Amino acid sequence: MTAKKTATVLVALMVGGCGGSDGGTVSPAPTPTPTAATLAVNLSATSQTTAIGDDGSGTPLGFTATVSGTTADTVIADLQYDHARLMLDGDVVRASDGSYSVRFKPVSTLALGSYSGTVTFRLCRDTACGTIYPGSTQSFTYNLTLQVADWTTYQRNAAHTGYVHATFDPAVFAKAWDWAPATSTRVSGIAAANGLAYVTTQERDGTAVLHALATGTGEQRWAYAIGATTYFSPPAVGNGRVFVTTMTTSSDQNPILSVDALTGEFKPPRALFSAQWSTFLQPTPYKDGLYMSAGYYGSVVYGFDYTASNGWGTQVNGSIWDGETPAVDEDTVYYYSGNALEMIDRKTGTSKASLTDPFFQNSFYSYYGAPILGTMGNVMAYSSQRSASTPSILVNWSTATKAYVWRSAATYSTAPAVGNGLVYLSHADPGELDALDEATGKVLWGWAPPLGERMIGNTILTNTLVFVSTDKAIYAIPTQGSTHTPVWSAAGGGEMALTGDGTLIVTGQTPDYGYPRALTAYRLR
Repeated sequence: MTAKKTATVLVALMVGGCGGSDGGTVSPAPTPTPTAATLAVNLSATSQTTAIGDDGSGTPLGFTATVSGTTADTVIADLQYDHARLMLDGDVVRASDGSYSVRFKPVSTLALGSYSGTVTFRLCRDTACGTIYPGSTQSFTYNLTLQVADWTTYQRNAAHTGYVHATFDPAVFAKAWDWAPATSTRVSGIAAANGLAYVTTQERDGTAVLHALATGTGEQRWAYAIGATTYFSPPAVGNGRVFVTTMTTSSDQNPILSVDALTGEFKPPRALFSAQWSTFLQPTPYKDGLYMSAGYYGSVVYGFDYTASNGWGTQVNGSIWDGETPAVDEDTVYYYSGNALEMIDRKTGTSKASLTDPFFQNSFYSYYGAPILGTMGNVMAYSSQRSASTPSILVNWSTATKAYVWRSAATYSTAPAVGNGLVYLSHADPGELDALDEATGKVLWGWAPPLGERMIGNTILTNTLVFVSTDKAIYAIPTQGSTHTPVWSAAGGGEMALTGDGTLIVTGQTPDYGYPRALTAYRLR
């Protein structure tokens, strides 16, 4: 058992005093023994049970401590907890009403599983807590489950990292199921949650359908007829809904379909946006919001709040018309406009910063991809307009300095994965996977598939394996060691998604067609 440690998180100094003299001589009064004032503390909750995804998604672990009572002495908020399991998620600061907001997240090395423990909150007069204010010590117990998060959108989550903080044993990998609907001519990329995989299909009659399949068996649980539409996105899932971006004709009334993720029933409201013959990646869900980009003349970023039933649209000075989805974190929406990486306030839509891309080359209108939120206060994106197979350089910006830090020396085409200080991405033809140092952009190692195979699709990173796809097969390659020889492979390549229950789902294509027309699933544990 790891011993609990003490974290001193805040020092708030309050100074008070008085003095004076009426003359004459007096004997000095004895110095009184200091007595700490009583500061009563109440916690918003004394216990919590929560599940948090390996990417940080889920209900945060924490509480708010309110304080009553005053003192002119120093007040230091002190926390005792197991540092081998938890770390503070942001600074603990005293609000204007005297309360403290305390939030935790699992440490990055914590294994998947269930944990319970106690956090002690107290107020002290000194950093060593030699004097504790009476009435201030309170306990908070927790039951935490750390689990594999859902695959909610393009490259898994709102950060688009393609990284799953889990370990899988190739010795147990096994094919689980195939799904090849006879009436469909095209199958989209995948989102997954609730034990269901969501996919949109183009039907022979020109309509589109949203399907929900059981990730364990491939059995269809429900289907929602989208109807006749010119363009539609792969699905995204979040906030209890499945979203599909659709466009029938150029207008400012194009809808984002919203249905209940469990039942497949229509779930209003419909968010509307402007577009002109646009193609789409998945929109990006984040908490109660949904974020996407379009615009009648492109370069408009949209944010929709499904709790408040309102939204915003922000026009930026850009050269991208369609095909992109933004990245999102707690405060900011990140959009690559071609000219720059745009940083937009998540709640208001106000532009915050524009980080210039000095390597931009204007070639056409579309973009296939998304900004990627790195692990070092950085954001990465492919430079210039591009299709799914366009060779492009990767540019890395610092959000602190608002400038680019490095650009890749070579061009790549597949969707990257980022984790553990490395960036994994591939050249298409001749095919090769490269592992780049996230801090410098330098290539640390590479792996090439058999001759004649072209790298396609996306990259998925786990703790010990990186999954890549060619036009012939998918491969699992060790990220550690010196040889990086594949430890598992399966015939048929395409877009990949890794679900919360450990199912790898791949969009495959039949030999007679160029578009993906089927799904194949592999059980990884």
